[in-house]
Amino acid sequence: MNKSFESVIGYDSIKRELLQICDMLQHRKDFERLGAKLPTGILLFGEPGLGKTLMANSFVKACGLPCFTVQRNKSVKFVESITDAFQAAKNAAPSVILLDDMDKFANEDESHVNAPEYIAVQAGIDEVRNHDVIVVATANDIDCLPKSLLRAGRFDRCIRFEAPEKKDAQEIIQFYLKNKPIAEDVNLEDISKMISYRSCAELECILNEAAIIAAGARKNAIDRADMIEAVLRMKYHAPDDTVGCSDFELKTRAYHEAGHLVAAEVLQDGSVGLASVKRAGRDSLGGFVHCCEIIQRRPNDVIVSLAGKIAVELYFPETVGSGCQSDIHRAVQRIREGINTSGTLGLSMLDPSGPIGYSENYAERNEAVLYAELERYAFKTRELILKNREFLEKITNALLEKETLLFSDIQKMKEECEINRITC
Repeated sequence: MNKSFESVIGYDSIKRELLQICDMLQHRKDFERLGAKLPTGILLFGEPGLGKTLMANSFVKACGLPCFTVQRNKSVKFVESITDAFQAAKNAAPSVILLDDMDKFANEDESHVNAPEYIAVQAGIDEVRNHDVIVVATANDIDCLPKSLLRAGRFDRCIRFEAPEKKDAQEIIQFYLKNKPIAEDVNLEDISKMISYRSCAELECILNEAAIIAAGARKNAIDRADMIEAVLRMKYHAPDDTVGCSDFELKTRAYHEAGHLVAAEVLQDGSVGLASVKRAGRDSLGGFVHCCEIIQRRPNDVIVSLAGKIAVELYFPETVGSGCQSDIHRAVQRIREGINTSGTLGLSMLDPSGPIGYSENYAERNEAVLYAELERYAFKTRELILKNREFLEKITNALLEKETLLFSDIQKMKEECEINRITC
């Protein structure tokens, strides 16, 4: 990998794509021989804090060409400065023009995207198209940009930046921890699976919080407990303890979260990265389970949603599983999606008397099908919980003892149990 990209951790596929363009610049004849043309514009877009500007600057460095950067400023002559930058890039060709945070060039939304600033950018790109000028832009929200600006011929490559995950997340964590003393009980895979990281900046902030916690306790190194506390505090806004919760409430909470966890792990191996009986948010009920892998199949997602309530009611028959509104809402929503997309109600629900629409009894029959499906899924969920009681009880007891379980804890306990799959 080109040394110019050393400061960017992860995102190897994006680096390769940008290096291909650098290769075109440096070996033009090899590409022109086959009729390949250099892309006019490259747009790097995605959520804030993912390193788009860092990647763009690394690309400029790898190109080794003069660069003219345009950033929003308070100047009343900003439109004029855009035009001047394109002209300067054209005069210095071959060159690069970098439009950093292009979606902030004007205070527009997707209903009003014809701002003079964007018109100036479009005119500039059209002006330099055949003059060996590469336009590189970064943006957070491309919905604020005119569709005419984003079309091929202006921005031929639109590259989305996603939040780091799996290998990228572990590499970034390792990078941020390299100058911090780390205890032997810290597992990088556990950290990478604890949360869905929205940005590299968020990762850095959480790891810094862990260092603050460790230093505050006068420890010599950051340990597992510090990492857990930092993630719970910064990402989930969980309280530092479970004060105010009775033993019975804590036990039902543990069974509830264990139900979600067991269902997720039985239906999709390695899908749970964190489980806790500490509240997710200081005002919310219960604990939480974080899935580090998206539950792929709709039926599985429904069962995982129902499993918390079902587990509590199986072990405490006299208790109605409370605090499950969001779980039930999600299950109903997913079942409704299945009914609507798979045509469960059949063509008989269409009104033949006019433009395609629903017959008068559609809503009533829809709800009847929904209720029947919900009951069927509840039965399947009970079957899964009963067939995997050993795993459920082991997870519940561990949650009551430790309050928080990480990916490695869950996998170790799972290996100690006989896992019984179900079909759904």
